[in-house]
Amino acid sequence: MNMRIVNTLIKKDFKNCVMNKNLLVSLAIPVLFCVLYNYLFSDMIGMDGAYVLQLCAIMSIAIVPATILPMMIAEEKEKYTLRSLMLANVKGIEFLAAKLEVCLVLTLIDALLIFFLAGGEAEHLIVYIAAVLLASFGLSFLGAVTGLLAKDQSSAGTISTPLLLIIMIPPLFSGLNEVITKIAVLVPTTSFRTMFLSAVNGKDLFGKDNVIAFAVCIAWIVVGYVVFHVFYKRKGIDY
Repeated sequence: MNMRIVNTLIKKDFKNCVMNKNLLVSLAIPVLFCVLYNYLFSDMIGMDGAYVLQLCAIMSIAIVPATILPMMIAEEKEKYTLRSLMLANVKGIEFLAAKLEVCLVLTLIDALLIFFLAGGEAEHLIVYIAAVLLASFGLSFLGAVTGLLAKDQSSAGTISTPLLLIIMIPPLFSGLNEVITKIAVLVPTTSFRTMFLSAVNGKDLFGKDNVIAFAVCIAWIVVGYVVFHVFYKRKGIDY
C-alpha cells in the first residue's frame, strides 16, 4: 500500500466533504438530536444524560458508515473519478484506507461533540472512543459496498437505508422483545452500547458480554473487507 497515494486521497476526500451540503446535514443530525433531547426532554423519565449519550452515539455510529460513506463513494462514481482512480492503478486497499480514515475521523468528531453535549464523564471517555471507533470500523466495510452498488448519491441514500435500519434499530429496541435482543447482539452498534454501558456501570471491561461484543465487531470487519474487495475488483467501475 502506497501511503503517499492514501494521503493524497484523504486530503481530496476531506475537501469534498466540506463542499458536500448533503453530507454535512447528515453529519449534523445526531448532534442536533443530542441538543434537542438535552434541552427539551431532559426532565422526562429515562431521558437522563447517559441514555441520551448512548442513543445519539448509536445514531452517529450508524449514520456515518452507513449513509455518509456510501454517499462519498457514490460521488466518486457520479463524477467518474472512481474510474480514473482504478485506471490509474489505485489499489482497492488504498482507496478503502482513505475512505475509512475519513469516515472514522468524521464519526469521532460527531461522537465527541455528542459526548460533551450530553455531559459524559471524563473517566469513561477512553472506553467511549475505543467502542465508537471499533463499532464504526466494523460497519464501514459494508457501508463502502453499498456505495459501490449505488450509481449516484441519490441512489446511495436509497440503497443504504436498509443497512442503516438494520444496524440502528436493534440496539434501541433490544429490551422490548427476546427475538430482537438476540438479533441485536449480532450488530456492532449493540457492541458499542454493551462496552460503553459496562464502563458506565462499573462492570468488568473484559467480561463475557464485552468479549462477545468485540468478537462481533471483528467478524464484521473480516467479512466486510472480503466483500468490499470482491466488489471493488469486479464491479467498482461500472456497477
